[in-house]
Amino acid sequence: MHHLEQNISSILQVLPLSVIAFNDERECIFINQKAQNILSIFPNSVIDSLISEINFNNISFPFNTQKKVADLEGNLVELELNFSLFTREKEYYIITFNKTVPNKKQTDENLTSIKKKLGLFEAFIHQIKEGVFVFNSDGKLVYKNSAAQKMVKISDANLSEKCIWEIFKYFQNAVKWSEILQKVDKKNDFKFSEKIKKKHLLIDFQKRNFENKHYYLLICNDITEKLKDKIVIEEKKSQIDFFQKHLPVALFQFHVLKNKVHYFHHVSNSFQEIFGFNILTHYKSWLTRLRIHPEDIPSFLEATQQSISYNEPFKFTGRMILRDNSIKWFEASATPVFQNSKMVFNGIVWDISQQKIADFEIKKRNEFNDSVLFNLPADIAVFDKNHNYLFINPNGISDPDLRQWMIGKNNFDYCRKKGINNDMAIQRETYFQEAKKKGKQVEWVDEVIRGDRTFYILRRFFPFYVEGELAYMIGYGIDISDIKNLQSLLSKTEKQNNLIMQSSMEGIVIINEDCTISFWNTKAEKIFGWSLNEVIGKNLPELILSDENNCFEISDFFKKVELSGKANTTLDLMAIDRHKKTFPIELTLIAVDDLDYKYKYFVFIRDISSRKEKEKQIQLQNEILKRQNTELEQFNYIASHDLQEPLLTIISYSDLLMKEFSQQLNEEGNLFLNFINNSANRMRFLISGLLEYNRINKGNETQLLNLNETLTEVLEDLSVNIKETNAEISFKSLPVIECYPIFIRLLFQNLISNALKFRKEKTAPIVSIEAKELREYWQFKVTDNGIGIEEKYFEQIFQIFRRLHTSHEYSGFGIGLAHCKKIVDIHNGKIWIKSEINKGTSIIFTLSKHLKP
Repeated sequence: MHHLEQNISSILQVLPLSVIAFNDERECIFINQKAQNILSIFPNSVIDSLISEINFNNISFPFNTQKKVADLEGNLVELELNFSLFTREKEYYIITFNKTVPNKKQTDENLTSIKKKLGLFEAFIHQIKEGVFVFNSDGKLVYKNSAAQKMVKISDANLSEKCIWEIFKYFQNAVKWSEILQKVDKKNDFKFSEKIKKKHLLIDFQKRNFENKHYYLLICNDITEKLKDKIVIEEKKSQIDFFQKHLPVALFQFHVLKNKVHYFHHVSNSFQEIFGFNILTHYKSWLTRLRIHPEDIPSFLEATQQSISYNEPFKFTGRMILRDNSIKWFEASATPVFQNSKMVFNGIVWDISQQKIADFEIKKRNEFNDSVLFNLPADIAVFDKNHNYLFINPNGISDPDLRQWMIGKNNFDYCRKKGINNDMAIQRETYFQEAKKKGKQVEWVDEVIRGDRTFYILRRFFPFYVEGELAYMIGYGIDISDIKNLQSLLSKTEKQNNLIMQSSMEGIVIINEDCTISFWNTKAEKIFGWSLNEVIGKNLPELILSDENNCFEISDFFKKVELSGKANTTLDLMAIDRHKKTFPIELTLIAVDDLDYKYKYFVFIRDISSRKEKEKQIQLQNEILKRQNTELEQFNYIASHDLQEPLLTIISYSDLLMKEFSQQLNEEGNLFLNFINNSANRMRFLISGLLEYNRINKGNETQLLNLNETLTEVLEDLSVNIKETNAEISFKSLPVIECYPIFIRLLFQNLISNALKFRKEKTAPIVSIEAKELREYWQFKVTDNGIGIEEKYFEQIFQIFRRLHTSHEYSGFGIGLAHCKKIVDIHNGKIWIKSEINKGTSIIFTLSKHLKP
């Protein structure tokens, strides 16, 4: 047997009842001796038969029933069955039963015994409001008072049929009752709460002994109203707390005494949070502390005195001066009540400054709206949902008296007053109802004859809804006579426009929103081969676009035009003519808003076959040039590396000859050997410079670089040279730029080194570095007071290996400025020079702010 089932069996063993227990697979896991004694008079299958008749999934526990069953002699015996559900990891069904109904005589004797013990107290117990229940050790009800009877409605005749777990859910079932009894032996009394028939009960459980038997007393107190009162109090407290925490209000209580001495008895803390100062309670000179604006004090005192004199609610709106002398608008409201022969005002005060500002803004907005509506060059009217006028501007009716008279009336009233027929009123009522029914704008054009001229008035009804219901109908009328005249003029020029389009050197096609063709000029006929009559009404993309356009949808093209907001959009596409020949075209689409509020599109088509051929040739040439540049770079790199090896050999052996055999050579031989060694070293430096030059290219990633930090590091690297020359180098605040950091560092290092190198004799170098921000670039200038450069060499000095002085005059190989130019080039900038002989040189360069492609 499972360990859990063993525990359940040990618990059930102590029950003084006939008990059988089953698991959720309907297997019997326990049967006590009392149950075996009763079942011995029945066939062996009686329990299985009873269990199979009950659908445990459709009943609620605990569950009671009576069954009549034939015993071994054929007599019908009535069994009272009580089913309980016990859940511990799995579900277990506990069945307690008796073969006959309880012995009423024994029950009556128990009841009489209890009543005898109660004696005179029974009359008292029946009068108290607490419900009293008494149960025996089996959990059977043996006594209840009148209050308990009202709670459960159990007659005395059925008293012992009820078990404690059937009345109180706390006890659940017979097993739970047994567990509680074991705990009660250690602790006699405890309390619990339960809801029975919509009443909340606080139940006191007590163990008592009568005539050497254990009985269990349950005293039930109805706490339903107390709970309600508690909930109401807590809700009100919560509301007040929320009110004070989340709304800009303060609560106060103001006491009025007969001797005309008044004071604030209570002011909530939120008053200081709102207004920045406190009102002292029980302070007779409270008015001086209230800091009401001097202009509002008379009206405040008048309102206060009137409320006190006539026992009326107090309400006042005014201004309060804060400690910083700013002003806040406030509103106070209070209701008088009498407490202990004195008048008490309970009220609230709140900040209405924002409301005042909002009211002022609304007032300004209304004045602005009225100004606009009254000055618009159009008839404006607002109607209620029944077509009565609510507003008319002077353009609608110029006479102010008639305009005022029309408010609340309709067009039929106007016709009657003017003595004219109702045709106008009937027409407008029809359009009004149409707009009301459709829920959208309706428009029409009125023809009005004044003298010898006809005027055209465009009128509209626009329904305005609030929360799904028609609130207003806005009427609008504007003179469109000029537009009508323009339409007439346009119709006259339409033929001229058609002639222009027919003579255009581009194919011109007009299509509707569904891409159907409505116009097709002569050039379009020449490009595609179809005549106008052949294409009218056909879909343009289906007619002319080739399958090579990768499922291009012209409807998507329309969306791109609308989203871009551009007047026109151009695409390169592949087209097909009537002979199935494919060729490239340039297609420009222009959206035009037609007079009937529908879009039309002008499509301009150009055959770009020859242009595409030229572009292909240019692309081919670019690829060849790119490949040649790549090969040239590879050649330079390989050549530079290959030249290093023989040079190193020459240098090594010439060094060895000079060291080991210089004594064996004459003076001329040593001179020649010196020339060989110096030339080889010079060649090596030239090749190294060429390699470094080739390495200057755009890297994969640019970085942000603080030039102030970079210049500081460069000057540290050049510190020995700076000290030897007594140079003075200065730079102002330099920017943080996006660049290739290694090359920018090399750029400044080369420029400063040149400034130190090409200095005047007996003159300490002075070098300054400046930066200036332009729209697309950073511009830098490195200025020195050196020997200067002649203007004719301004371009040459940036060429690699180009030198203006001999190596005896100034060391170097003519590489530094070439490096500088290439570094500036990869930063999409320019470099140039300004210089005067013996006055100094300024090298100026720019670096782009936008290096990323």
